[in-house]
Amino acid sequence: MRTWLSAILLATLACDGGTSPTPPARVIVSPGVKLLVEAGTTFRFEARVTDAQGAAIRGAEVAWSVADASVASVDATGQATAVATGRTEVRAAAGDVSGTATLEVYISAPVAEYVPGRTYFGRNEYVEYIAGDLPLVVSAGHGGGEEPAEIPRRTYGTLSRDSWTQETTRAVRDSIIAYFGGGQPHIVISRLRRTRLDPNRAIVEAAQGSEFAEQAWREYHTFIQVARERVAEDYGRGFYVDMHGHAHPTPRVELGYLLTGNDLSRSDTGLNAPRFPEQSSIRSLARRVDLSFADIVRGPESLGGLLFGERITTVPSPLIPDPGGEPFFSGGYSTRRHGSLDGGVIDGVQIELHGPGIRDTDRNRRRFAGALARALRSFMETHYGFAWEQGAAAGR
Repeated sequence: MRTWLSAILLATLACDGGTSPTPPARVIVSPGVKLLVEAGTTFRFEARVTDAQGAAIRGAEVAWSVADASVASVDATGQATAVATGRTEVRAAAGDVSGTATLEVYISAPVAEYVPGRTYFGRNEYVEYIAGDLPLVVSAGHGGGEEPAEIPRRTYGTLSRDSWTQETTRAVRDSIIAYFGGGQPHIVISRLRRTRLDPNRAIVEAAQGSEFAEQAWREYHTFIQVARERVAEDYGRGFYVDMHGHAHPTPRVELGYLLTGNDLSRSDTGLNAPRFPEQSSIRSLARRVDLSFADIVRGPESLGGLLFGERITTVPSPLIPDPGGEPFFSGGYSTRRHGSLDGGVIDGVQIELHGPGIRDTDRNRRRFAGALARALRSFMETHYGFAWEQGAAAGR
C-alpha cells in the first residue's frame, strides 16, 4: 500500500514541476513589410512563436523593439507609430530567438509652391509631376515600364501596356511649349508598368492590395488634383487630357468625353438633349459657351474637327461623327474623376492613339505632338477665350 502511494506521489510531482515549457525555436513577424505614410499613424504587428516542430506556442511572451527610434516607435503590444521618413527593423523576441519585419515610413515633404518646369516625384519616383503654368493638364498612366519587386503583379483587369504613350506625352509637352508661346503644361506620368499599377481604375482594381501600388495611385491622382487646383486658381477654367494607346482595327484617334458609341450615333438634335452634356467630361464647357453640344463634340471647331484639319483621322469629328459600331473608348476613371462631370471648371478628354503613324516612331510622335498642340491652342482660344502671347495667356 505504501509503495503504491509513493508511486502516485512521484508521478504527481513529475507532472507539476518536473516538465519545462517548450522552448521557442522561431518567431515570425507579420506582415514582413509595412508602409506608413503619415507621422503619427499606427499599425500593430503580430508575432507567431513556434517550437522546433513548427507548432505554435500559445501564450509565449514577446518583447518588441525597433532598430531606429527616429523612424518609428513600438509598444509592448507590437503597435508601431510612424515618426519620420526612413526604414527601420521591427523586432519581436521570445527567449533567445527573434524575428523581424521591415517598416518604412514615407512622409512626403510639403511643397510651398510648385515651380513651372521643375520635376517632382512621389515615393521611389514611381510617379512624376512636371509643374506647369498653362491651363492644360496632361497625364499618361499606362506607358510606364518599371516593375519593382516590392509590388506584385496584378492578377486581373487589363495588363497590356500602352506602348510609347509616355514618350508621346513628353513630345506633346515640348510642342505645347513651342506653340503656346513658351508656357508649360502640367504633366503627370506613372512610370510603373501596368502589370504593377493601373491608375486609370479605382484603387481596388488598380493596386490589388499592394500598399506600395496604392501609394503610387494616390500620388498620381494627387498630382493631377494639384495641377487642376493651380489651373482653376490661375485661370478660372482649363482642360485636362489623359493620353492612352489603343489597338483597335481602325487606325484613328479616339476622343472620349464619357459618351458611348451609341450616344455619338445619335443625330445632332438627339445629342443636344440636356442629359448628354450633363453626363460628359466637358460639362462645364457645355454650360458656359453659346454653342450646341454637338458642335462642341464634333463640329468644325471641336477638338476632333481641329485634329482632322491637321490631317489626323479622329472620331468624333465632322467627317467621322461616331464610331460606326466599331470598338471605341469613351473615357475611363481618370477622365471621369478629373474632368468636369462632377463639377469644377476643368474639362477633360481621354485621347486614344493608334500605333502606326502616331506613336510608333520618334518622328511620328513629334509630328502628332505638333498637330495636337496646334489643335489644343485653337480649341482653347475659341472655347475658353485665351490668347497666348510671349508665354502668357490673356483673358484670365
